[in-house]
Amino acid sequence: MESPSSCLRVTRLTLIHAVLAYVSPELTTMSCLPLMLPIEIRFRILTHLHLALSASLLGSLNRSLQSALDDLCDSCKAYNLHVYGPNVSDWPEIRVTGGCWCAKIGGHQRPEIARARDRWNSDACVDAKIRSPLADHDPPPYFIFHLRQVAATYLSTTSSSLFTREIEAMVTSHAGAKEVDALVWKVLRHFQCCVASSKTRAWKLEDELCIIPISERPSEGSSDDEILCTLQLALDLNRHRDFVSHSELNPRNMMLTPPLISNSPDSKRLYSNPRSRNISLICGVAVACVLFSIRYGSLAAW
Repeated sequence: MESPSSCLRVTRLTLIHAVLAYVSPELTTMSCLPLMLPIEIRFRILTHLHLALSASLLGSLNRSLQSALDDLCDSCKAYNLHVYGPNVSDWPEIRVTGGCWCAKIGGHQRPEIARARDRWNSDACVDAKIRSPLADHDPPPYFIFHLRQVAATYLSTTSSSLFTREIEAMVTSHAGAKEVDALVWKVLRHFQCCVASSKTRAWKLEDELCIIPISERPSEGSSDDEILCTLQLALDLNRHRDFVSHSELNPRNMMLTPPLISNSPDSKRLYSNPRSRNISLICGVAVACVLFSIRYGSLAAW
């Protein structure tokens, strides 16, 4: 779909965190305080509050992603690093399945891992089709865990608000894209805006969304530019965008580099065996003698 002329372009992650900051207990309380302050001072206070909330939200998201990475065993980390690269947020086991699919993790088997092992009769990782990056119609599991924690904190520290129902839905165990989008859509509709429809079904944090004024609003009233400007100021989208894109806590900036896997116990026993070391030494000397004789014979013939 072609983007309309009047729209705000913002990534999904930036928009969600801006909405979470807007409905936070801190901003809700601040907006209710009867402070007779000059508009400049009040605006500066809100700016610093938005930045503090954005940093806190990104910190929570980063810890959730790190926890998801820690759940993977060294073999799965090595596999993903080799196949998908060092960007952890691109790994299907992080982005889609939300767990380690090899046979052993943390000294015990998870039920789903045990069933997979029985089905495949192997200690190796489950077939790559389970890792398919095409199955990302819902937010990554680590992002849902992050949102659930944020929503639970909000509900425990604030009274009922206009968005309480949507926040409560994000705490449920089945929360997904539908529940996340419901909160975002309701906040945008509060400002007479919505997200332009898209043909793609994928749900990615780095997706660029186009926010437009809703078409069914009354003909008389603010212009499209005024509506978008009001939304941009209320959610402080510019500062959230800059902070999210440049922060080291952004999921796109979490990289993993080798070495990841230490020598297996079998290989350690192999090299700690004196007999094995002697055999290796004899073989090495024999190979060196053969190469020397071949080299010497070629020189003599020349």
